[in-house]
Amino acid sequence: MSLQDLNIFEGGLDERSKAYLLETTRWTKFLAIIGFIFIGLMLVVALAMFTMGSYVSSFAGLGSYFGVGMGLLYIVIGVLYLFPILSLLKFSTNMKAGIQTSNIELITEGFRHQKNLFKFMGIMTIIVIALYLILIVVVGILGAIA
Repeated sequence: MSLQDLNIFEGGLDERSKAYLLETTRWTKFLAIIGFIFIGLMLVVALAMFTMGSYVSSFAGLGSYFGVGMGLLYIVIGVLYLFPILSLLKFSTNMKAGIQTSNIELITEGFRHQKNLFKFMGIMTIIVIALYLILIVVVGILGAIA
């Protein structure tokens, strides 16, 4: 690290950077609240799938466990969404409090939660891409067999 880099970081955040971060915290808190609402809706839909799924699937010829399977899928997706939404909220609250009180520990904690959010999303992206590739291979093999 050069001397110029050290001077930039030792000077702290300028007022414009603080204003940008505070505006970011408002949006991330808004997105976190919306995320919690959607997680709640997903859980309500999951419960509805558990209770009405077997009834509806009997008309569609999908089997009696279709509703249970869909309900479990919605619960799994809701649980997976919970971690990034919590990280988003913790980033927002820690960053806002850190900037308002000039507390570098809170700012650092906010950035740690932001890092965790991006790390989780990156890992989930890798998993989804891998699942797509596996699905393509399986469909290709099944298509060749048929």
